[in-house]
Amino acid sequence: MGHMLEHTEIDALMRFRRMRGANVLWLPGTDHAGIATQMIVERELGRERLPNLPPGPDTEITRRREGQKAREAMGREKFVKRCWQWKEESGGTILKQMVRLGASCDWSRERFTMDPPYSKAVVEAFVRLHRDGLIYRGSYITNTCPRCGTVVSDLEVVHEERQTKLWTIRYPVAEGSGHLSVATTRPETMLGDTAVAVHPDDPRYRDFVGKKVILPLMNRAIPVVADQFVDPKFGTGAVKVTPAHDANDFQIGERHHLPQVQVIGTDGLMSEEAGAYAGLERFEARKLVLKDLTEQGLLEKTQSYTHSLGTCQRCRTVLEPLVSTQWFIRTAPLAEPAIRVVEEGRIRFVPENYTKIYFDWMHNIHDWCISRQLWWGHRIPAWHCDGCGEVHVGHEAPPACPRCSRSELRPETDVLDTWFSSGLWPFATMGWPEKTPDLERFYPTDLLVTGYDILFFWVARMIMMGMKFMNDVPFRHVYVHALVRDAERQKMSKTKGNVMDPLEVTDRYGTDAVRFALLGSAAPGTDITFSKQKIESNRAFANKIWNAGRFILMNLEKLSAAHRKQLEAALEPLPELGYDAAKTEGDLALADRWIFSRLASLTSETGEALENYRFHEAAHGNYHFFWHEFCDWYLEWVKPEIVKASEGERVSPSWVNLLRVFDASLHLLHPFMPFITEELWHELPGSRGSDSLALSPLEMVRPRVEDRVSENRMESLQELIVSIRNAQAEMGVPARARPSARVGSENAKLVQLFRSHQATVARLARLQALNFVRGRLTSEQGEIRATSQFEVQILFEQQVDKTSERNRLNKEKEKLEGELRQVKGQLANNQFRERAPRQVVEAAEQKHSDCESKYRKVVETLERLG
Repeated sequence: MGHMLEHTEIDALMRFRRMRGANVLWLPGTDHAGIATQMIVERELGRERLPNLPPGPDTEITRRREGQKAREAMGREKFVKRCWQWKEESGGTILKQMVRLGASCDWSRERFTMDPPYSKAVVEAFVRLHRDGLIYRGSYITNTCPRCGTVVSDLEVVHEERQTKLWTIRYPVAEGSGHLSVATTRPETMLGDTAVAVHPDDPRYRDFVGKKVILPLMNRAIPVVADQFVDPKFGTGAVKVTPAHDANDFQIGERHHLPQVQVIGTDGLMSEEAGAYAGLERFEARKLVLKDLTEQGLLEKTQSYTHSLGTCQRCRTVLEPLVSTQWFIRTAPLAEPAIRVVEEGRIRFVPENYTKIYFDWMHNIHDWCISRQLWWGHRIPAWHCDGCGEVHVGHEAPPACPRCSRSELRPETDVLDTWFSSGLWPFATMGWPEKTPDLERFYPTDLLVTGYDILFFWVARMIMMGMKFMNDVPFRHVYVHALVRDAERQKMSKTKGNVMDPLEVTDRYGTDAVRFALLGSAAPGTDITFSKQKIESNRAFANKIWNAGRFILMNLEKLSAAHRKQLEAALEPLPELGYDAAKTEGDLALADRWIFSRLASLTSETGEALENYRFHEAAHGNYHFFWHEFCDWYLEWVKPEIVKASEGERVSPSWVNLLRVFDASLHLLHPFMPFITEELWHELPGSRGSDSLALSPLEMVRPRVEDRVSENRMESLQELIVSIRNAQAEMGVPARARPSARVGSENAKLVQLFRSHQATVARLARLQALNFVRGRLTSEQGEIRATSQFEVQILFEQQVDKTSERNRLNKEKEKLEGELRQVKGQLANNQFRERAPRQVVEAAEQKHSDCESKYRKVVETLERLG
């Protein structure tokens, strides 16, 4: 659902921009996902070799190891071919899913990071970075995943809090008696200890510094060193130093020139250096080490301990810090311009808080380990000379070693981290390093929509690479979308069983309903609560659009050919100005002015909301307009003109206005619900040919049609109709009955407005007759419902239950008293009057006036009832 949210947000923005006339490129593609793909293909190979194993975690581990053996047996070339085969199947599935979800990409420009032109760009970038001294090769301690069989970068480490043990082990003094008690969470690595460290200012161990202790189980003498890194408060204050298996110990070892003894291999098995424990899996070795220490009386204490363990982002295996020779990028020189462009506002993060998160990471960035011990991926363009040790980096293999002229050179077996090639995406996809028309036209890009989890994996690296190779930012805006959570605001996960499959959900409810449900909840910086109930309500909205469209089209078919021809011409908006309302007569004129004014406001509000990534506001605005204003009011208002047969030479202006508003509504809804709007749009009059609504200009209404006066008048008429309907419902008037009604008001202009729309009000309020009175109504003919502007009296021959009416009015009186207390308290607060915006204060004053008027009328009615 997170991916669907991301693609839906991108697609809504792209479609809206296209319809506004922008030349939009949304370039689709996939990366080769080095570690993940190799893991999956190895698992498939293991399943083919061991098809009948029972399900379970041990089975998966067994199959994975069997798959690794199968990979080694088939060789690199055949295995890579098998990965390509899997890519064709899975990559095609991804793209098909994107099409089903409505992603309006330019599919002719689809890219893959292992395609030959892209691979050429990867080699070029590596060679340039190496030439500039930004790529180097060195032996350092890095995190290795025994299950994936490769090192991983610091960003690919997931730290998990786990309940474990803290073991205290006695290290006997080499000369003399006594021992040092050393606390550790990893007793199996003690087999590779080359020192014990204490803090130089710790008085407990001052006499031990410079002396030696015996490493238990290995009977090797190791020194006691003093180092500032040691925390005297941890454990006993004395710590084991294993430079080959801990990053901090590695640094201590460098400072004190300690040897590195590697007792665990890249496969997670104990090495020959582990002596009697060689060949054991590391955690099995731990159990045996603890057993032996206990038997020898060297295990002093065992305590419960909460420990942060580094695990592999891909498979959650506990990582093993190991010393190995890897390729690295010096990131500090690349980070400096990447920080500066954000500080200068050339790249803007939305929500804004991600700017600080970005800075915090970039200011504390570490060198990036870019080599991976995999077969699937871009091989590092380097060749080794075993004669003199020279390493040659270039676009292709040299004929001989440049240093010693040896002709046999060994190609580098490691591949690049997938994120290295992905970091080149904004310009490598458009032809770099060549100067192509696409690169000239579309770089830098405008927008990246992404999740926060790859802010550093991908976003920061694209910025660094863009500044390095293009001397410009890769994009101007980064919108970081929210998480999709379930109805209880829980994060969706397979273990909780609350995951929704986007394809299953769209099959059941329709893609448009799911898209609208996601966008309707997508407020910047706020996680989305998602449920099937929410989708169901938006499926009802999709049905509303469809039914309204079918009603219009059904009546459109009844028109004469001449009238339909006139409508085709009428649906062509004026150049640069968009739609205007055709002139109508009588009470239709106000409805037309009102709906066009509301449409103008909606168009502006939708554009502003999408510009600021407030998808929820844009979705809610269009939902309210189409369902309530267009369907509930406008369509019902003009229905008599629409359903009647064709008359005269000219088509009714009501038809022109209805279709113009409906056409514009489909355009505004299209970014959110592309399928249903596309289908209905093609049924409207006009020679549209094979064009898509997505490529049709947004049919804007003219700004001059905004008309607040007409909106206010229409609101008064709507309030009148709703008041009459509510009064009938409260009195229990049967739905088929058509009573009469009286309306009274002391506002002469309001009475005039009501009289000029008398027939329409009576029809929509389901009345037989409707009369208007200038002034107050009397209760002799029935109970009175009062608003701040007018009073309504339903004339229906039904015995009025005075007790029920009195109870209703008393409840209304209590409600108004509460509202008056609240608004009076607000207006009596000087700080509110001084600090609140002027329009907010004015709204509070108007509410106070309306409440007082209603309250007076309710009290008077109660007095009349006695």
